[in-house]
Amino acid sequence: MIIRPTPFVFLKRVAVITLVFAFLPSILALLFGVEQQYQNSGLASVVPSFALLLLLILAFVQFVIVAVLFASWYYTSYKVTAQEIVHRRASFGGATSIVKTPLITGIELHFGPLGRRLDYGDLIITSANQATARLRNIPNPAQYVERIQELVDQALTAGQMPALSSAAELITLGENNQVEFKSSLLWDYRRAVVNKDLYEPVMKSLVAFMNTAGGVLLIGVSDDGQPLGIEQDYTGLPKKNVDGWENAFNMAFNQLIGAELRYNVDLVFEEIERVVVAVALARPSPIPCYLNFKGKEEFYIRTGNSSQPLPVSKATRYIQTRFTS
Repeated sequence: MIIRPTPFVFLKRVAVITLVFAFLPSILALLFGVEQQYQNSGLASVVPSFALLLLLILAFVQFVIVAVLFASWYYTSYKVTAQEIVHRRASFGGATSIVKTPLITGIELHFGPLGRRLDYGDLIITSANQATARLRNIPNPAQYVERIQELVDQALTAGQMPALSSAAELITLGENNQVEFKSSLLWDYRRAVVNKDLYEPVMKSLVAFMNTAGGVLLIGVSDDGQPLGIEQDYTGLPKKNVDGWENAFNMAFNQLIGAELRYNVDLVFEEIERVVVAVALARPSPIPCYLNFKGKEEFYIRTGNSSQPLPVSKATRYIQTRFTS
């Protein structure tokens, strides 16, 4: 999708230039005595009228300026795809990627006084990495808000993991590079107590999935594929039901990974053998994801059926390859 600025921008600039040139001859004559210099020069014998000479000069200069303004408007555009928004400028600056489409979190409209009457304005786009992009002087901007949002949804859907028919089927297939089991979110089965340190292995797996090719994390399933359910986690929750469990999951995710990345994970609940299993479907993230736990930041990827941290040197190289387009 190509978006061009409204032609009213070009017309407004031409109007300003026309107004300036309407008063320019009088200003030049008053400040610099241009007419007297014309009379004393050889131009008087070539162009018999000072008014004609001034008209020719101003017409040429005005033509050049209008041509530049037209080129500046005509060759400026925004190319919007499911991957990114690229700003093409008329100058030698070329094209610049201003925001990644999957990262877009909000679009606002801004109208000036004239824009409200003529239906054009700016699109102010915010993204998950806190960058802000501004698409200026867009005609009928409301329609583009909807169309860009459709592309955002398309980009997120394209990155979604193909879900199998049920959690039971995933359990049957066993753990692999895109499926992992966790017994609980915060219940320590070995010690039979609530242990919030168990948030870390759950969130680590999600980070690894998002940094690699995505995956499915089943919470409430033992390593050997036995459905345990998430009901034991209720012991440590003020609200002892699925809603309370999801609140705890979201809080842990926001603290250890970041609320701005929560959209990468879909969370559903399924009943298997009379217990509730949480199914977290993690999509590949368009930006690097880190795990922050007890003051330490780690970068994880999925290798085989486990989540592995990468040292700084390898993480830097991996990020350049995986996330830089």
